[in-house]
Amino acid sequence: MNTPSRNVTRDYSAGAVAGRFARAIGIVLIFSIAGPLTIAALISLIVVGFGTALLQMFLALLELEALRTIVSVAIVLLALATMLAAFLPSVAAGLIFALAAVYGGINMIWMAWLAAAIAVAGFVVFGIFLVPSESSAVILPDVRSARQALTLSAILAVLAVIPASLCWWLAKPLHRARIAA
Repeated sequence: MNTPSRNVTRDYSAGAVAGRFARAIGIVLIFSIAGPLTIAALISLIVVGFGTALLQMFLALLELEALRTIVSVAIVLLALATMLAAFLPSVAAGLIFALAAVYGGINMIWMAWLAAAIAVAGFVVFGIFLVPSESSAVILPDVRSARQALTLSAILAVLAVIPASLCWWLAKPLHRARIAA
């Protein structure tokens, strides 16, 4: 069976090159803003969902109503720390997906998932080799073995599916755009 080949001529005019570059930058920006916000919301929902019953039990048992405010502040701080930790992997995932979508023509949702998994794995591997000092603002996982790196990469990649899907959906007008030849 002969399949027709797709004859695609790429426009290399200055406007087309600038348009593709602008689309790629837009995709990276969407991933770098929506990704950390989504992962922070997801982690906060998981913590609140699993911890609410346990926290209510402790508060009722120990009669420590003053802890409610501290717990609320702790959840907000967790969300902020999660957003900071997710920023660099989100930018990396956005860059990988933008290159694949705009320049490679691979703009399927599985590519966004793969980009997120690659960014997470790179982030974890980077944490193996670089140990930031205590005064550093860099947030990296403390990975001590290959097994721990694989486990952490797998868990974080599964968690990154929802933010990557949302970012893919938000960036759909940019990665589906066609520039006339």
